[in-house]
Amino acid sequence: MAKIDKPGVYEISAEEYHQDPCPTPSLSSSIAKLCVTRTPRHAWAAHPRLNPAYEPDHSDKFDLGSAAHSFMLHDERAFAVIDAEDWRTKESKAARDAARDAGKIPLLTEQWERVQMMVRSGRSQLAIHDDAHDAFTNGKPEQTLIWKEHGLWCRARLDWLPNAGDTFDDFKSTQASADPDDWKRIVYSLGFDIQAGFYRRGIKALGLSKDPAFRFIVQETESPFALCAIGLTPSAIDLSEHKVARAIEIWRQCMASNLWPGYPSRTCYIDVPPWAEAQFIAKDSHMDDTLRRARKPSQGDLQRSLEAQAP
Repeated sequence: MAKIDKPGVYEISAEEYHQDPCPTPSLSSSIAKLCVTRTPRHAWAAHPRLNPAYEPDHSDKFDLGSAAHSFMLHDERAFAVIDAEDWRTKESKAARDAARDAGKIPLLTEQWERVQMMVRSGRSQLAIHDDAHDAFTNGKPEQTLIWKEHGLWCRARLDWLPNAGDTFDDFKSTQASADPDDWKRIVYSLGFDIQAGFYRRGIKALGLSKDPAFRFIVQETESPFALCAIGLTPSAIDLSEHKVARAIEIWRQCMASNLWPGYPSRTCYIDVPPWAEAQFIAKDSHMDDTLRRARKPSQGDLQRSLEAQAP
């Protein structure tokens, strides 16, 4: 794999991108997320150029979403349809492995039909959307951005590079919900705010936009394949930029020292959270009431019980 030694926008395969084509190990948004939300040790373990034992995850659970992603971005070459009902037979497993070896996403016939329905539904929903009706039109799919930060290489893979305008869309599929109220939590729990901040940084570094808007197009993988466009408020963008700056600084220090610490190397003492104390008090109160009701029966109670059992 040829190394990319100049900042710019490149059209390379997903495999080349994930192997990291930069001259030295580069920072991506997924590694930046780990630097901020986990530890540098987790970031090192997930990097293909740092961890000698690194292996990409080819779990079947990602295939449907990955195929829908490629199809939504007008790339039907990214997957292979296998004429089988499941992956349990020797023949279907061999076909699946051959597809992966060829760099394609293997899909069962039923999965391919669902992908087509999902993407058709998604495109029809986008066509009548007030704001996102032009998403994934008039541009190029899956463009790789390469730039430098303080002498360190960074990379990002845009889902869509528009020919004009300042809105950059990213497609997300989900087995759960695309409800924007749910995504108030999901964006932060999965670090998508860091992705947005990191991609915006790359877009600005390469002069593609002075103030890019990064928008998520989220679609459910189950019928009725509901779709929602989700953006970040100015305050959310500010926080995402702060997180990205912190990730870059962590990456800089770890790359310079070649030290990748994990959790604190001292005993961490945990205090009682308010909810745990409140839960115990409530349960203890219920137990007191239960014990009072289960009091030892009196002599009168025993006599009445005997009389009730008499013939």
